[in-house]
Amino acid sequence: MWLTVEGDLRFLSHRDCARLVERAAIRARLPLRYTQGFNPHPILSLICPRPVGVASRDDLAVAALAAPCEPAGLLDRMNRQVPEGMSFLRAEPLAGKRAPQVLRMRCEMPLAPGRDKPVAARLEAFRGADAWPIERQKRRRRRGQPVRSRRLDLQRLVAEIDLAPGRLAWTLVPDGEIWARPAEVLEAFGLDGREDLATVTRRRIEYDF
Repeated sequence: MWLTVEGDLRFLSHRDCARLVERAAIRARLPLRYTQGFNPHPILSLICPRPVGVASRDDLAVAALAAPCEPAGLLDRMNRQVPEGMSFLRAEPLAGKRAPQVLRMRCEMPLAPGRDKPVAARLEAFRGADAWPIERQKRRRRRGQPVRSRRLDLQRLVAEIDLAPGRLAWTLVPDGEIWARPAEVLEAFGLDGREDLATVTRRRIEYDF
């Protein structure tokens, strides 16, 4: 099931968003399959974790069903159970048992008048550099542990950057299993990785089924 997450719901964490979809599916009385064991729960997941504050127009929720379900009816039942800011766009059965893999993500954000020129200057530097190294700090798992960092080349993780009047768009690509964080991309382009994050939308996600 492909869905959108917009408005205030973009501030939900990935876990809370998955929980919302799961509860909506239960209320919609979908013929869900459940895990076995002491505490069974629906076999349902959101394939591409969404950073808090980022909206999405192309998220994918995959659920295992115990019986066939007509797509149009499924969408109608799900959309009746979710709050404003989330909507289900289309549904189709997936072949195979392997979970879909994310290949590319297209993101964009609006730019207020006057911000285009500083961003254009940073993009020129970004494109002209042989590499764009950044330091990514890992979170402490326990209090007192040292903060670790990892050095990444952001140029290997960002492609197809387009700057137009009032709009900036770029494509995220992986380097192995590593993806760039939206805040890291914004800061590389001379934008605020916290305040501007809430204006970013994932427009299109390419999956490998």
